[in-house]
Amino acid sequence: MKLNRLVATALMLVVVGVVFAATPKYIFYFIGDGMGIGQVQTLRTYYQNLPEEAPDAVTHFYEYPVMGFITTYSASDDITDSAAAGTALATGCKTRNGMIGMDADTVALTSIAKQMKAAGRGVAIMSSVCIDDATPSAFYASRPNRGDYYEIARQGAASNFDFLAGAYFRDPYGVRAKTPGNVFAEYEAAGYCVARGCNGYETAVAEGASKVLWLDNDTTTENRIGYAVDGVNGDMTLPQMVSCGIDFLYKKYPKGFFMMAEGGAIDHMGHGNDPSGVLLETKEFDAAIQVAYEFYKQHPRETLIVVTADHETGGLSLGTELNSTPSLNYVHYAQMSKGDFGAALRHLLKEKGKSVAWSDVRALMSEKTGLGDKIAITAGEEGQLMMIFQRLLNNRSKNIRTLYADFDELTNEIFKLYSNKLGMGWTTSHHTGCPVPIFAIGAGAEAFDGKGWLDNTDVPRIINKVSGIKVK
Repeated sequence: MKLNRLVATALMLVVVGVVFAATPKYIFYFIGDGMGIGQVQTLRTYYQNLPEEAPDAVTHFYEYPVMGFITTYSASDDITDSAAAGTALATGCKTRNGMIGMDADTVALTSIAKQMKAAGRGVAIMSSVCIDDATPSAFYASRPNRGDYYEIARQGAASNFDFLAGAYFRDPYGVRAKTPGNVFAEYEAAGYCVARGCNGYETAVAEGASKVLWLDNDTTTENRIGYAVDGVNGDMTLPQMVSCGIDFLYKKYPKGFFMMAEGGAIDHMGHGNDPSGVLLETKEFDAAIQVAYEFYKQHPRETLIVVTADHETGGLSLGTELNSTPSLNYVHYAQMSKGDFGAALRHLLKEKGKSVAWSDVRALMSEKTGLGDKIAITAGEEGQLMMIFQRLLNNRSKNIRTLYADFDELTNEIFKLYSNKLGMGWTTSHHTGCPVPIFAIGAGAEAFDGKGWLDNTDVPRIINKVSGIKVK
């Protein structure tokens, strides 16, 4: 297997050497929200230890011939949020945390996507979370507050971008904004076909839609299309979005296209310190990039793929004080995300009432995480969980609040133990100021090579330079 990979890498370098001098016609910009080097190395180690999960025929993004690091600080803080980082990656300009598509003086900026559209290229923006979330919205909106979801969604309708896809909108009717309206009507008035789920998208294409807003069928989980670890991605996945986006744009735009695809749920899992969740979301992100790579193999002289992140989330390390030998195969014992496990635990406590026993909770834990069954735990570890279980029964436990979810103390302790068994450690439930990796392959990729440390503002400027489009 290693020999095959060496041969494949050598051939790839030969191909890349040929295409470096070319100008990219098709540009893929992948942003893993919260994906630092810890997340990437965890995925890499997972594949190395489980070679059946990484067949020789697949080229993973971390194997691309051009690789480096970028700094992520914002204009207001050493530790950025997604709004400021997304703005930097979209426009080439720093801004303050919380701001979308504006500089630190609240002057609206022009994103790389808008530049591409003005140059006659097709544009697709997509995410595994809400399409009006911070990173995707930085490519089409300008607002002083990332929480202005209603106005951000309206600017998406005015963008004239060809293909928008994601989970849903956070405030489609202006309820939170206290400005009653209907963004769906605005999208339709702007010429978009609003499609729900895969069936809706197929219908829209069959009917000859010129522009598409593609959203998940499930509006009960508005902030994501579904987590990979839960085994239910609704009927939309990020790889599907990339594939459909390519099909939608390729024949329509002889000048080429620009696609930004965000793996937004990596960040969700990082905030929650969910080890199997973050690994499988990074794996799903890799699968989406693989779709673009297959396109690249058909158009090597005209395609550029850039993969990076807006920031790192969770302070993820491979190896902990309690476990210096990772056992990433344990990831397959997880049957649900940390959030869904917490919901299952609440349901169990409500269903059993005062008759609930530790054995009931232990059975749920073993079934959904493997702990205490396929994954051995010590008497001391179980005793710690039992103590917290008693505190929970007596209403003396505390909830742990994170950005996207609140976890009861017992769920948090179970997943902390699960992380240690996998050999994955966390320093925080927030963002960190660590640099993030960048990978590139294809036409113009050499522009990212040999530059030393880059800043996130450099990335869109380099993309535009190699494509012949200037950032204003």
